[in-house]
Amino acid sequence: MTRILILTDYRGTFYSTARTKHGLCTMDLDKVTAYLRRAGLEPEVVRFADLDLSDSLHGVPVLYTSSEDRGLHYKSWIEDLVLALETAGAHIIPGYRYLRAHHNKVMMEALRAQLFPQDARRLGTRTFGTFEELAATELDGPWPKVLKAAYGAGSQFVARAADRHELLRTARALSHTPDRGEAVREHGRRLLRRDHHARSLHRQKFLVQAMVPGLTGDFKVLRMGERYYTLYRRNRPGDFRASGSGDFDFHDMAGVDREALLDYAERVSDILGTPLTSLDIGYDGADFHLFEFQCVHFGTVTAENSTGYHIRVGGQWRHVEEECDIEAVFCEAIVGHLRRSGPALPRPSQQAATPTRSATLRPLNY
Repeated sequence: MTRILILTDYRGTFYSTARTKHGLCTMDLDKVTAYLRRAGLEPEVVRFADLDLSDSLHGVPVLYTSSEDRGLHYKSWIEDLVLALETAGAHIIPGYRYLRAHHNKVMMEALRAQLFPQDARRLGTRTFGTFEELAATELDGPWPKVLKAAYGAGSQFVARAADRHELLRTARALSHTPDRGEAVREHGRRLLRRDHHARSLHRQKFLVQAMVPGLTGDFKVLRMGERYYTLYRRNRPGDFRASGSGDFDFHDMAGVDREALLDYAERVSDILGTPLTSLDIGYDGADFHLFEFQCVHFGTVTAENSTGYHIRVGGQWRHVEEECDIEAVFCEAIVGHLRRSGPALPRPSQQAATPTRSATLRPLNY
């Protein structure tokens, strides 16, 4: 069998789900490993802390989880290890750059500028490492503008600025790096040394971009292998933000052509080239806008609470009614990706491996 490595965090979690398991929002690893064995793989579950980087991992497929800890402290350590694995020639799924972009809107915007230049130009995004850099910059384009901290989910640390004064005031608070000792020392330097080049006390990276006017919500599209799951998210009452509103609709398309949305999502996810993709998409009446994308450790409510998925068959979109088994869909996407781009896999086993604590396994389209 072909070895595949599955890396979990310090709590033993792997990716996330809409349900909880033992109080954690984690995929059921017993089911994941059983499904992968059926596909002819030999999964090996390892904590990041137990990873042996001296082992021969060249060409070995590696699945891994990420983290959304505030300040990105634990995630930074995960990034170190995943980059080392990629450097060693392991087949990282997804590649390191997408881990770096997870829960990091600044890196995501850097990738967008390269992968989706037309979308990037429409939003006119600028990223900054300090408040002082923004204060010294004249921004083009219309107002209002949207500010986003690098990290934060559910529209945390996302704000709207009606004019430059509000932009600077909000950015100053958003980028503040609280450290009383550092602030006192810096204040002393500024008093005692006339030639002192001031150090910033506002170094939380952030971005500024144009606001797409008139939107009452946006679309969440999950691509998992060949399956596409969609939902419409209405804005919060009296707010411009849809993420985190909890006002979901799996049937309302807000007047948008579903097939056009799926065509756009397919083009975007094909460019990203990953087996799993979460897209936040807006429509202004003329154009689709890619607001955000994630390729690892994203929320799965769109799939798990759906009544079915969309798939392209013979050039046409077809809707398939089905209750989502997220572990099955996850593994199907990974195996399909490996068959297209990874090592040659043996034919799937006709007998299902029996998981130790899981429900009956559903059939997969390998």
